[in-house]
Amino acid sequence: MTVDRTVLSVFFDPETNRAINDALPELVVSLFGLITVLGDGATLVTLAVLLYWFGAEEDRHKRAMVLAVVVSTLALVAGLKGFFEVPRPLYAADPPFAFGPDSYPGWSTPSAHAMGSAAVYGALAVVMDTGKRWQRYTVAGFLILTIPLSRVVLGLHYVGDVILGALLGLLLVAVALRITQRSVTPMFGFALVLALVGYVLGSEEFTTMAIGASLGGILVWSAVEDRDAEPAGASILLLGLLVLPLLGVVRLLDILIAVDGGFVIGDTLSVSLLAIFETIGFAIAFGGAIAVPYLAAELNDTKAVSKLQTVLPFSGRLFEPDAAGKPDAPSTDTAKEATAVSDSDTDTDTGTGTNSSSGSSSSPPSPPETDR
Repeated sequence: MTVDRTVLSVFFDPETNRAINDALPELVVSLFGLITVLGDGATLVTLAVLLYWFGAEEDRHKRAMVLAVVVSTLALVAGLKGFFEVPRPLYAADPPFAFGPDSYPGWSTPSAHAMGSAAVYGALAVVMDTGKRWQRYTVAGFLILTIPLSRVVLGLHYVGDVILGALLGLLLVAVALRITQRSVTPMFGFALVLALVGYVLGSEEFTTMAIGASLGGILVWSAVEDRDAEPAGASILLLGLLVLPLLGVVRLLDILIAVDGGFVIGDTLSVSLLAIFETIGFAIAFGGAIAVPYLAAELNDTKAVSKLQTVLPFSGRLFEPDAAGKPDAPSTDTAKEATAVSDSDTDTDTGTGTNSSSGSSSSPPSPPETDR
């Protein structure tokens, strides 16, 4: 490297990737290859959905906010990647990197892994109550630092990509905390605006997925936000195993099926039938994921769920390793019914005693006579 290069050029220079990779032991590079998986889109979406499904009912607003942050991240990164269209450093390196993959799909700027890890793990650190605050922030900070760094070490992103991505991810968390104090719906609306802007500007990288997920979030969360749900963990598991794969199925159909046709808006914006199909599919899949706890509650009394609930480590909807093989605690409705029956029995007993005292009452039995 020459001395007169600017700082900005260093941030977007593949030789910076090479220098960082060469400075690290091979074992550390291999560990970064494992850490980077924690920032994959599939990992982040699955984590957010599972926490939403199996978390405590009183925290559902916070967990739904994390889902909205996930969709907003997808919308923002998809729009920016398609707008900047910066090739990855592994394609710009001369000579080619001796490390990392030979090819990798998608554009480079900003880093989706960096933005996603900062947004999702940052949001979880803020809204969760597991452990102490400093412990959550420490874990989140470690992930927000090491996942973006792994992208640089592997030659998949420039240093500038991951810095920009991480900063934007933390900004999304700040926005979410600001506009979701009363309802999560505005954050889904914010994601929809980001996705539509990206699509209008010409981005074609996951923008239809972001539009569909945003619409699904707006429609379904608006319908269930004020409703309570007390599903058993086994109910959620059965229904969730059907809904979660829909996201993958829609994406797979997008790859395998070619749909021709479409229309033009204002002589400038072209909308294909495939884009419409993708949007509807992702809206159904993501909206279904949000609706799972509410639909699953209807399965609580089925025999299959009752049996699984006693075998699996669930206490209600919460995952508890020590709960396997133990009878589940009664649901809220069951507890109310039991209380009502108990009160009824108490009233009956009290009523019987009253009738006895008001009618012909018999004197208490006299003590047995003693022999004289």
